[in-house]
Order: sequence, then C-alpha cells, then structure tokens
Amino acid sequence: MTHKLCVTLISICVMIPFIFNSSMANVFVKLPLCGYVIDHFFCDSTAILKLVCVGVDITFFTLSAILSSIFVLVIPLIITVISYMFIVYTIVKIPSEKGRQKTFSTCVSHLTMVSIVFGSAIFIQIRPSKGYSILTDKIINLVSTAMAPLLNPFIYTLRNQQVKDSIRDKVKRKMLLSCQG
Repeated sequence: MTHKLCVTLISICVMIPFIFNSSMANVFVKLPLCGYVIDHFFCDSTAILKLVCVGVDITFFTLSAILSSIFVLVIPLIITVISYMFIVYTIVKIPSEKGRQKTFSTCVSHLTMVSIVFGSAIFIQIRPSKGYSILTDKIINLVSTAMAPLLNPFIYTLRNQQVKDSIRDKVKRKMLLSCQG
C-alpha cells in the first residue's frame, strides 16, 4: 500500500461520515422540538425525533435517517463481508493446516468486533418503530459504543502466546503462594 493510497482511504473514511452527519444535523436543526432533554447516552437521530412536537410530519426526517443509515451501515458491511469472502477464499488455499487455523483465528477476532459494532447498530436501525423501550436503545448503544472498545484489547491480546504464557505463570504463582500460605 502506498502512502498516497493510505492517505486517500483515511480521508474518505473521515469525510463521508462528516458530510453525512453535517447534512443530517442541518436537517434536524429545522425541526420544531417540544422538549430539550434527550433520554439517551448521546444525541441519536431517533432520540431527537422523539422530541419533535406532536402534529409535525416527520416522514421526510425519518426517511432521511433511514437512507443515511443504509449508506453508513449497510454499504460498509457489504464491503466488509465481500472482503472477508476473499480472505476466506485465500485462507482455504493455504497448504498447511496450522497456517489455516492461525489465520482463521485472526479472522474470528476481527469478525467478533465487526459483529458487535455492526450488529448493534443495525439492530437499532431496523427495530420496529413502535413497541420498543428507550432502555433497550440505551443498552444496545452501550454495547456498541462501550463494550466493543472495552473488549477489543482482550480479544486481540489473548490471542498472543506471550500474554497467555504470562497469565498462566501468574495464576500458577498465585496458586503456589496460596498453597504455601
């Protein structure tokens, strides 16, 4: 990968969400709100739509949020799935069993994180508009925004043999000390 390609990809990853979030903010600023307390962890579009005054037609805004979600969630998910299809196809060609297992274990770590982040985000976007609780939204958003980064070091470091050996030695030392004391 060249430096130019890397900078281009990073720029795209920064600019697309910025453009979408700016356009959505511009759309939502025009809504007449009948409340200003958002019962949520962060300013999500569904939380804002709940504050819109009764009688205001929010069809356009809801449609904008859905289209934005499709572009921001579904397209990256499709690209990720397609890239993993190519990765799996390449892994299957690896001649050694041990090489395939090691590579698949790396992919499982990545797919765990992708599943947590995309799964919770997509769940929030496709859930029914009626009959769900705000608490459910909060829990799912907490999983997406807090649990994924919290689990990330564990998922990746526990794959490292040195880390496993260090933990095993620490546990053995504690067990030995508790048996002696």
